[in-house]
Amino acid sequence: MGNLKIRDVRVIVPQPGANLVVVKVETDEPELYGLGYATYTQRTTVVAEAVNDYLRPFLIGKDPAEIEDIWQSCNVSLYW
Repeated sequence: MGNLKIRDVRVIVPQPGANLVVVKVETDEPELYGLGYATYTQRTTVVAEAVNDYLRPFLIGKDPAEIEDIWQSCNVSLYW
């Protein structure tokens, strides 16, 4: 894939009150993105704000293929 980078991380709350937060990770390759759940049970607003304010800036510019590195960076950091 070359030098693929994360371009943006977007939070999607599809239905207010449904306690579902979807995260869309966009790359600098047109039409290549990933989707996942940030939460589907509780604290929708807090989770959405945490993704926007902390996780988004942390991920932008990283290589999305480095899944283990991203996971370990988030998992072992006292900040997260």
